[in-house]
Amino acid sequence: MLNPLLKVRPYLIAYIGVWALIAIIHILILTLFQGFSLGLAFTESLISNVLLAMIGLALWFPVFFSRLEKENVLNFIFKHLFACALSIGLWVIVSYAILNALFDKHFEYKQFLVSSLPWRGGIGALLYGAIILVYYLIINYQNFREKTLRETELKALVRESELNSLKSQINPHFLFNSLNSISSLTMISPEKAQDMIIKLSEFLRYSLSNKDEHLTSLRDEIVNITRYLDIEKVRFGKRLNVKNNLDEKCYEMKLPGLILQPLIENAIKYGVYESLDQTDIELICTCSERNLRVTIRNQFDSDFHYKKGAGIGIQNIRSRLRIMYGRDDLFSIVKSGNIFEVTIIFPQN
Repeated sequence: MLNPLLKVRPYLIAYIGVWALIAIIHILILTLFQGFSLGLAFTESLISNVLLAMIGLALWFPVFFSRLEKENVLNFIFKHLFACALSIGLWVIVSYAILNALFDKHFEYKQFLVSSLPWRGGIGALLYGAIILVYYLIINYQNFREKTLRETELKALVRESELNSLKSQINPHFLFNSLNSISSLTMISPEKAQDMIIKLSEFLRYSLSNKDEHLTSLRDEIVNITRYLDIEKVRFGKRLNVKNNLDEKCYEMKLPGLILQPLIENAIKYGVYESLDQTDIELICTCSERNLRVTIRNQFDSDFHYKKGAGIGIQNIRSRLRIMYGRDDLFSIVKSGNIFEVTIIFPQN
């Protein structure tokens, strides 16, 4: 929130330099074209431009709190028109009062001061436009730099943790158990074995094609999760019961590929593996224009002591969300009784 002109030294030096140039031009106009003395011209230039430069620094706040991408265009224009009228009006009134008091006995200058009020206001409005344009350029440049840094960090993370990412996305135990189930089905039900091989190959193809970090649609992610669950249902039968509560208008919304599958895997691991009864896993998707909200809820035995794992899947998800969206508040876990609930929010802008 600190003004970048004050925070970054080169920006501040450039700002002071520009105002010094404006002040010199101001003095030249008053001495060469209006015939006033150098002392009077210097005094007016100093008072007028120092006041306007200070107001220019304060204009950072209406710029910071008024972004075109965050609000209606008409509201954006109205806010800046109001800020322009207020700031330039304040500058004209204060500078006029000071200069009028200083040169109270200089009748010719006082006449000039009154007659020049309209063009002072016009020049002030032009300088207001130039200042806020510079601020918006600085903001866009900073956003571009932050985005570039996040993308660089993301690529480094993907390369550095590729093996861990694959461990969280394709559990070796899942693959081993699936192959065992296929082996058994070839003797009992060859048709089911063939269907399971097709789904397993499609699941692996989707997983391997999403090694690099990019966004996919919720529809594609749900299709892949369905393949995974169909394979697991062969092993667990009626013990695994999946409930989908999906808003169809969310299907085309975007999220990172393979970010939900590790959570479904954890829900099965901690909800189904150690239970002999039916375990419900519920997938809930809701959305608004700005956010996609996905919740995965499963039952678990609160009395059972689970072996603590490496937590690769959860760590990977948190890191990906932080780097892709620049936020740490998108992932939450809630335990209540024998219900374990994970919620992820995916911004759409």
